[in-house]
Amino acid sequence: VVAADATARPRPDGSTFAELVEAVHAAGAQVMADVSTLGEGRTAAGQGADFVGTTLSGYVPGSPVQDAPDLALVTDLAGALDTPVIAEGRIATPEQAARALAAGAHSVVVGTAITAPTALTRLFADGLTS
Repeated sequence: VVAADATARPRPDGSTFAELVEAVHAAGAQVMADVSTLGEGRTAAGQGADFVGTTLSGYVPGSPVQDAPDLALVTDLAGALDTPVIAEGRIATPEQAARALAAGAHSVVVGTAITAPTALTRLFADGLTS
């Protein structure tokens, strides 16, 4: 699976997301569209994305900045699309992962919470001192 930015931001090479999907599919792989809004998810699914992920919510202007996973976006995408929705972004606990699945996610990506020991250590230290 090739994950790619499917927001309206320009690509360095000037290509479109639809062109990327076509090239990846021609190579025999699947595409996960990283989006930040429902509109971007709809567009990406319409352009052939095999999965739509909430990866960029909170990181692109126009999407909500928050400390927790964007479960509202997961719910909206799951309700609007036939394309499987991947919950990704700020998922740090098993409870958050379970809530994402309950919101309609096909699956959940846990990234920084398990791959960044400094961030994990900070989470525990902050939690124990507050």
